[in-house]
Amino acid sequence: MPDSTATLPDIDWRPTAREPGTSAVSHVYRDLRNRIINLQFEPGTPIAKNIIADRFKVSPTPVREALLRLSEENLVDIIPQSGTTVSLIDIQSAQEVHFLRLSVEIEVSRVLCENIDDDGLALLKAWMDRQVTELNAGNQTAFKQADNSFHEEMFRQAGVHGLTELLDRRRGHYDRIRGLYLREHVRRQVVIKEHKKIFAALKKHDSVAAEAAVRMHLGKSLAIVDQIRDRYPNYFQSSE
Repeated sequence: MPDSTATLPDIDWRPTAREPGTSAVSHVYRDLRNRIINLQFEPGTPIAKNIIADRFKVSPTPVREALLRLSEENLVDIIPQSGTTVSLIDIQSAQEVHFLRLSVEIEVSRVLCENIDDDGLALLKAWMDRQVTELNAGNQTAFKQADNSFHEEMFRQAGVHGLTELLDRRRGHYDRIRGLYLREHVRRQVVIKEHKKIFAALKKHDSVAAEAAVRMHLGKSLAIVDQIRDRYPNYFQSSE
């Protein structure tokens, strides 16, 4: 489908407000990335640069550059003379990111078991409390953001917050699978329970329990990825 006639989801969406000091490219990139990751723009959705530029009130150039950045993360497919679409979910990519994240987060939990203090525990608890609030409000996107912030806070306290940026550039497919997993309310309840287990292990400075809790928590969505793919077959790349 040519880009000039491509469409976007038939929903009333408006760009987020542009923060002071943020370039047009970064603004478009972050907004579109969040919509892709949160499945507001579903896998396979055609994207038209002219529509995006009109919505953001910018020229086509920053839109083109933002889409190139998303392409580098394999979140959109740009086909010359054809058009741009939101990429289908690649399970292999998600599994590779899971392997990397699990390895890093186990080490993060070990470091925290040695170093975390009451102030650090309080910050983690605040994010767990926020998740409960968003669970009760039924806001899946905000719940997922609080979930991510809980883990980012662990990385920050372990002194390796920069690794979250490295993982972020690779985890788009993993995050979309996790988003599909979290659509069920009961699974969001399980996430909170698992965070409490991680928190309890860190509070006791028990590295063995912390590793076990991290392994159980991070493996849930990919453990049932076949069920998720069966439910949303059009979202995934062919396994052939």
